[in-house]
Amino acid sequence: MLKVLYVCVSLFVSILVTNVWLFRFNKETPYRGGNAKNMIEEFAAYGLDINIMYLVGSLKIIASIGLIFGLLKTKISVYSSLLMAILMTGAIYFHFKISDPAIKYFPSVLMLLCSVFIYFSSKKILKTT
Repeated sequence: MLKVLYVCVSLFVSILVTNVWLFRFNKETPYRGGNAKNMIEEFAAYGLDINIMYLVGSLKIIASIGLIFGLLKTKISVYSSLLMAILMTGAIYFHFKISDPAIKYFPSVLMLLCSVFIYFSSKKILKTT
């Protein structure tokens, strides 16, 4: 049962994060920080420049790909989920920093919780194999 949940949550996080960074990058969502209408405006609202935005986006895509490869080699999930958890903690911090309402950082909190679950479940799966 743990393995099935691990696979589902890994796919969920990977697909959602990839969707945000590759397909919804220039689209308005109710979860953008401040009054931003796209990713560039969102990072500007946080006081971060475009280079940081591309670095964060690249790391999130790398972590998302790692979660997919982690379904084949569980050890990759340990590192990918840890990276994703760190990035989501940063996202929560920046939403909080600019006093966004809680609904705006709900996806980041959800992704953080999922990443923590993936981390611990992948470690448990590794112990049993």
